[in-house]
Amino acid sequence: MEDTRRIDRFAERLDALGPDFARWPAEEGAEARALVVRSADARRLHADALRLAELVAEAAEARVPNGFAFRVVADVQSRRSDRLGWLLDSPRRFALASASFCVAALALGVAIGAVTVPAQADDDLSSPLVSLEPDI
Repeated sequence: MEDTRRIDRFAERLDALGPDFARWPAEEGAEARALVVRSADARRLHADALRLAELVAEAAEARVPNGFAFRVVADVQSRRSDRLGWLLDSPRRFALASASFCVAALALGVAIGAVTVPAQADDDLSSPLVSLEPDI
């Protein structure tokens, strides 16, 4: 039970501080090194964290051509305006799209109403809150 808690704590600290024990507080780093030496689970967690750190470092070094992001954004914007232009070019298409949206909203409302159970009124709450008869 104690080892399980230590491994869980080690995993949390490994996620927070990374696999480089030199970046850990001195006392925690020494405890982590000792745990890695004596525990196979700790060694596996540490190896996984090291591999993840290597993958992140490799991804950070990836080179993207200059202007690539601008070309992607421009392409997305041109495709969006093409679709909107296609829809607005014809009043018939626009009306059909609007009607389709309304039908879909109506169908969703009917489906929600069909699966929703109305709340049952309690006997005390079903009586009127205000009585029209004067209290004498």
